[in-house]
Amino acid sequence: MTKSQLDTAARDVQNELGRSGLWNEGSRLICTEVFWCWLPQVTMPSALGFFVHETPLLGSVLGYEAGHIYIPQWVLSQGPWQRRGSLRDVVRHEYGHAVAHHYPALIRRSSRFASTFGGRYDDSEPGWGDVLDFVTDYAATCPAEDFAETFMLFLRRRGRLPDAFFSPAVREKWQFIEDLTAAINLGVKKW
Repeated sequence: MTKSQLDTAARDVQNELGRSGLWNEGSRLICTEVFWCWLPQVTMPSALGFFVHETPLLGSVLGYEAGHIYIPQWVLSQGPWQRRGSLRDVVRHEYGHAVAHHYPALIRRSSRFASTFGGRYDDSEPGWGDVLDFVTDYAATCPAEDFAETFMLFLRRRGRLPDAFFSPAVREKWQFIEDLTAAINLGVKKW
């Protein structure tokens, strides 16, 4: 993956965020930059990308800053094959984490989020539900990833839930993101 490919993917996703009303002068998301990392991520060797919520000492040494997205050119766990999938989906997913970072009262400290996604955003344990209650396998790992994966699909599908997702839990998560988008556009600070 080249820096040019990442820049194009980031612009495309920012345009999608704009269509959702989440990328404009009043949005906190415009403070989030997408950085291309020439070196692979050593602390998370399978990370296709990552968002930094807080900068621990090692992160500072490596040059990471809170509030930004980092996409490595190489993913260590993939070896020379580098089957990353859709770069736009990776960027969409990381912008989901950026939304949680910039609107913590609506997500990270929200009881509505916890009841919808089966736990607090920062919980490291999986939320409740069976395989049909998640939009991807990765979404089932913890509430933060569930939110980011659902957000990614929401952006990709322009807010239209695919018919394949008939689970009431997925529909509730989708509704949460629809309501979240509307709340952010209206300037709502918390639920």
